[in-house]
Amino acid sequence: MPRAGTYYTRPMPEDWSRRESVESLVAGERRFDFTMPLAGLPRLVGALAAPTGDVRGVVSFRRSLGTAIADIETAAAPVLTCQRCMQALEWPVSSHSQVALIADSAAADRVAEGLETFLVENDRVSVRDLVEEELLLALPLVPKCAVGSACGRLVAERVDVGLQHDDDTAPGNVQTPFAQLGELLKRDK
Repeated sequence: MPRAGTYYTRPMPEDWSRRESVESLVAGERRFDFTMPLAGLPRLVGALAAPTGDVRGVVSFRRSLGTAIADIETAAAPVLTCQRCMQALEWPVSSHSQVALIADSAAADRVAEGLETFLVENDRVSVRDLVEEELLLALPLVPKCAVGSACGRLVAERVDVGLQHDDDTAPGNVQTPFAQLGELLKRDK
């Protein structure tokens, strides 16, 4: 059994996805320095434009006020798809969270303020699942290139050109599809 404060500083082997007992991780104050391929995170892969690159970081376990805690630090640069130009977009992520490892949703109400929660099944958790959850929470719902980027300028130009040439949206040509509805309702009374 690893002694308290055991450190793993090598890149994590395939067992980073193995679920371990929360109690043994916490009691041993285990710490994992890891490098994981983004392609090995199954829930994250669907959000990526390209499953390339790695996530690096540290996950350490401890107990605080009777609660099992995982301190999670991650750094990665996943490639997403910009929802404006539909091109690949590198999205740098650097995060740090303290996560309470809870057995059921009722325990979430008892977690100290400032802690995130992670629901563990059968008192077992994997480092991969914690890291993947951290990355998913750090990514934007709608990734877009920066405002000053070529994409941002191109979209602004398309909007300007579209407004100049679209007679339906010119001032004075506002369409009101339900304008006649009021008259029809008056007639039915």
